[in-house]
Amino acid sequence: MSEEEKYPYATLENDGYELDLIEAENRQKQGFLEEPIPADDERFAVEEGDIVKLVFHYAKPFKVEGKSHSLEHMWAVVTNTDDGIIVGYLDNQPQYTKLLTPGQEINFHPEHIIAIWRGE
Repeated sequence: MSEEEKYPYATLENDGYELDLIEAENRQKQGFLEEPIPADDERFAVEEGDIVKLVFHYAKPFKVEGKSHSLEHMWAVVTNTDDGIIVGYLDNQPQYTKLLTPGQEINFHPEHIIAIWRGE
């Protein structure tokens, strides 16, 4: 992959976290998800201003009261959907990492989205 074709999403190796990819055919097998995943047509149609929930997977689990936490669900506000990459900023204070901060820009794909909130 050339510099021009750089992978646009966070990786465990480079960033210490990655976003979980929830594919349509596997969404029912995701035991950690309590609510149904939006249909693909909804996930691929998010627009600027939509608020979406993503699953962050950390390379180094965070320990709290003897329990390890390697996943965290957080909200992001969509700011751009051009070029097949969704860009947004983190709208939460992470509880299990210091790698991320509120307002931080994040690139993601529609299949990273597990929930959509449009203020309705």
